[in-house]
Amino acid sequence: METILIVEDDRVYARTTANWLVKNGINARYVLSVDAAKVFLESHEVDLVLSDFRLNDSNGVELLEWMKAQGYRMPFLIMTGYGNIPGAVEAVKKGATDYLPKPVQTEKVLGIIRGLLDRRNRKKVAERAFYVGKSPLAVKLQNIVRVVAPADSLSVLILGASGTGKEYVARQIHALSGRADAPFIAVDCGALPKELAASELFGHMKGAFTGATENKTSMFALAHHGTLFLDEVGNLSMEVQMLLLRVLQEKRYRPVGGKEEVKADIRLVAATNEDLERAIAEGRFREDLFHRLNEFPLYVPLLAECPEDIIPLAEYMLNIANRELGKNVKGFDRETRKRLKAYPWPGNIRELKGAVKRAALLAKDDWITSENVDLPDKSKQAEVYTLNDERAERTTILKALEATGNDRKAAAKLLGISRSTLYLKLKKYRLD
Repeated sequence: METILIVEDDRVYARTTANWLVKNGINARYVLSVDAAKVFLESHEVDLVLSDFRLNDSNGVELLEWMKAQGYRMPFLIMTGYGNIPGAVEAVKKGATDYLPKPVQTEKVLGIIRGLLDRRNRKKVAERAFYVGKSPLAVKLQNIVRVVAPADSLSVLILGASGTGKEYVARQIHALSGRADAPFIAVDCGALPKELAASELFGHMKGAFTGATENKTSMFALAHHGTLFLDEVGNLSMEVQMLLLRVLQEKRYRPVGGKEEVKADIRLVAATNEDLERAIAEGRFREDLFHRLNEFPLYVPLLAECPEDIIPLAEYMLNIANRELGKNVKGFDRETRKRLKAYPWPGNIRELKGAVKRAALLAKDDWITSENVDLPDKSKQAEVYTLNDERAERTTILKALEATGNDRKAAAKLLGISRSTLYLKLKKYRLD
């Protein structure tokens, strides 16, 4: 059951409000000061704070600012008497969810509270729908996602090798944002024909070009009030990049062949496995667009960088495969778990997902065995990416590039060298 913390220095009013909430099916606790609230929050799970504006030892704004500094993100409602409404309005400007004139024991207030709790529950469910990593890099990424998700005025650029789960991260950002109830639209820019990319993204009007026999709805319109995810954004032509930049700047766009501009109310999340800074240097990507997209960069690590997550992630994917295939496989035997952990997973999460699904399909008993898992033998794996032997350098670099889907940033990390050093070696061996 959800818990509401009431912060009110009038004991009688605090108790009355708490009892009213309990009678309406909401668990409520109360404290009489800001200091007591801080202690309670540090030791209890709280879903919503209902605080008086004026308190004997301080005020609700001080508590709100302390909570923000400590990373608390639950809804915060200010209770106020008539004379303190200007202060409550100021509290809302500083991050409070809303203010409620006293007395708060009304059906309207109950509806507001229930609405906020329902929304918070949906976010919790959405978060649980994703695998939560335990490795240091995965935990770091998840913490950053939780911070950036509510800040939907920021464009996010997700960086990482092919198959690392960049769309998964984008969906998690959407699910934890204020736009979670609106659509999430994913577009693979690498699959868009260059001559039709503008039409696909921005829509077109009937007769705009040969073959335009009817109006086409834009991706921006489909994602209205929600999140538009542009995967492999580095593949867009310079012309489309210019149009995209204008949308981000003006919050408006014009369909191909259209005369009227359309408002764009979306949160943009982009992703790439390409080094966009190098693409800028080579004249293939606009620098001004890069800075617009890169307001908040996120790096998704290689699966090989998160060995603690391989088995839990495989088990999570097995549950999904069981549902899709109508199977009831319980898990992986000991030898298979060892094989999964030892394999470098050059295709990252995408490769693991495919391997698990095939293994679940092939499993004859309750447990997946080594014979069900289609992986190269250990002797054939490119497990170690070191550059100790100059004669083998070229081959090792090629293996690292292949393992990371030609993602040079990730390859440099795998090799344990800087990107600039990798570029020098690529030039040396004529691999650039």
